[in-house]
Amino acid sequence: MNLVRRIAREKRIALAAVGAVLLGDVLLYGLAVYPLRAAVARAGARAAAAAGTLSSREAELGATRTRLAAQTRAGEQLREFYDTHLPRDLAEARAITYPRLAALAARLDLVLERRTSAGDRDDDGRLGRLRTNMLLAGEYANIRRFVEALETGPEFLVIEEVVLSQRGEASAAGLVLTLGLSTYYRVESGA
Repeated sequence: MNLVRRIAREKRIALAAVGAVLLGDVLLYGLAVYPLRAAVARAGARAAAAAGTLSSREAELGATRTRLAAQTRAGEQLREFYDTHLPRDLAEARAITYPRLAALAARLDLVLERRTSAGDRDDDGRLGRLRTNMLLAGEYANIRRFVEALETGPEFLVIEEVVLSQRGEASAAGLVLTLGLSTYYRVESGA
C-alpha cells in the first residue's frame, strides 16, 4: 500500500487532471447528453405517432375524394337525365300526356272516354309531377299494345296504376282500362 500512496503523491497533478476530466465527462453526460437523448426519443415517438396520424388522415382524404367524385358523377348523371329524359316544363309534360297519348289510343283503336290530370311538386320543389288518369275502352290486344307502347316509348312516363275491367257484355271489346300515369318535369327555381 505504501507504493500506491507514493505514486498518488508523486502523480497527484496527473491524477487530479484525469479525475477532473472524468468528472467533467460525467457532468457533461448528465447535464447535456442524457436530456438530449431523452428529447430525441420523445421526438421520435411523436414523429411515429404523427406518421400514423398522417397515414390515417391520408386514407380518410382518399375516401372523401372518392365519395366526392362519386357524388359529382351522380350529380352529372342526374343533370344529364333531367336534360335528356324529363320534359323541360309543365307545357312539355302536358304535350306528352295529352295529344301523344290520345293519338296513340286512336291509332290502336281504343276509345278515350275520360282523361284528367293534376300537377304537384316534390318536397324540395325542384321536380314537378303531372299525374294523368285515363279511361280507355277497346279490345284486349289493343290495350296490351297501348301499355307496351307506353313502357317502351321515348317519353319518361311512369305507369302507377293499371285496372282492367269488363263492361256488362262478355265480349273482348267490352274491356275498360283505367290507367294512372305520371311524368316528371323540372321546375324553374323562380316558378
